[in-house]
Amino acid sequence: MTTTKQFLCGATVAGLVAGTGAAVGPQAGLSTLSAEWMLAAEHVLLLGTDGTNLDKILEYASGDDSGFTMLMDRGITAATSIIGHQTMSTPSWSTILTGVWDDKHGVVSNIYRPEPYTTWPSVFNLIEYHKPEIDTTVISGRGLFTEMASTGGYPADHIVGISGGSTSAEMDALVTDETVARILATANNPDLSTFMFAYQSQVDHAGHSFGGGSQEYAQAVINVGANFKQILEAVAQAEAATGDRWTIIAVTDHGHQQNPDLPGFSLGHGFQSPNETSSFIMFSLAGNEAQAGAQNLAYRTVDITPTILQVFGIPMRSDFDGVPMQTDPELLNSVVFPVDLKQSLTEAIDSFGYPNIGTEIMLGLRALAGGAGYMLQSYVLNPIDNYLQSIINQDIFLISGLAEGAQWALRTVGGVAVDVVAELGRAVGYLTGAGVIAPNDAPLPLPGGAEFTGSLEALLADHAVVAPDLADSDLPQLDVDTLVG
Repeated sequence: MTTTKQFLCGATVAGLVAGTGAAVGPQAGLSTLSAEWMLAAEHVLLLGTDGTNLDKILEYASGDDSGFTMLMDRGITAATSIIGHQTMSTPSWSTILTGVWDDKHGVVSNIYRPEPYTTWPSVFNLIEYHKPEIDTTVISGRGLFTEMASTGGYPADHIVGISGGSTSAEMDALVTDETVARILATANNPDLSTFMFAYQSQVDHAGHSFGGGSQEYAQAVINVGANFKQILEAVAQAEAATGDRWTIIAVTDHGHQQNPDLPGFSLGHGFQSPNETSSFIMFSLAGNEAQAGAQNLAYRTVDITPTILQVFGIPMRSDFDGVPMQTDPELLNSVVFPVDLKQSLTEAIDSFGYPNIGTEIMLGLRALAGGAGYMLQSYVLNPIDNYLQSIINQDIFLISGLAEGAQWALRTVGGVAVDVVAELGRAVGYLTGAGVIAPNDAPLPLPGGAEFTGSLEALLADHAVVAPDLADSDLPQLDVDTLVG
């Protein structure tokens, strides 16, 4: 019996190929093979690793025991650069998860604000609005992603904030365990399409504490590779159990400086050195075994969200900066098959340079101004607050009461100070080009409004819908190349 999900996907692909998919539009040069990719893709897994330099992956985590190697063997790898854009985590992840650069989303600081993601909806919102029948999950120990996934009227279905673990490596292990469990659970409901995002933080933490050239950083890269291996093995197990196919994307937001600024501390990133602007994408598209082990010369991190939406047949925003990696002609023509993939990627990394001096100064000012509020909050106020809390917890006569009063004053005055500094940072960001481009597309309508898409369950609630069993039919096979000419 053909499942409803597969039948609907097939209809979507046929519409796209024939040019009748009004929401997405016909894809130029769409081949039979690319149509098969769309039909095969039933699950998308996005793996994020923070502050991870590809050259360190190639040096330390490219053996058979690494998930990075498994992904490189399974899909297409690109050494990418975010030169000319901020190399701070929240601005960079905002680009990855919205499909637009910082001159549109305007995020300039690691202090979370919901407003940019109502103006520029995240991939979670866009999936939930257009296709709420897709089961969406975010698994992270970092509040940025759980906050982003819950922002707007269309939050992710499952927002799993991981807590526990005394180190970032232990937290990443907990994220890995949760991700593996949820992947294996898809075998219990093979007709349910899913999108999962799982985030690993330990490489960035090691970079900030010891520098990107340290053994601690190298070990963190190795650890994440081992975690990814567990996750990919779970995907293989789920694929074998259900016959479903998984599209897997791994990405990082930025790189890291090689040496710490001070013993035990490094700014790590935020400026425009090649080590900081370095990033990567590993893209394994379901059904695209023909390009396994290839390299792409033109992928960008801003392409991630359009790529995920395209897999599910969701329409593109007209104001995306990114494009779908599996259908864009320029990106398709940028796939190469080097004799030595590792050497070719290393040469691509070595080719990265600096932006022009004007751009470098502008982004340096933006990084300093935008990061000031976060630095004040994280490295001045929070340590003092934690120290006062430790005194409060001891319940010392008079002393703990005084500490509690001091903590209240610190939070009140400090909170105002952080807000003021953050606002000044956003003002400097705007003056240097962040958030200056308004969206072309209207905001997503509020749930329950006239334009609300509703859910598939609601659509089918009063109707008996049976997908035809096409397995034994005599219908001719669709020749996509003939349709598109």
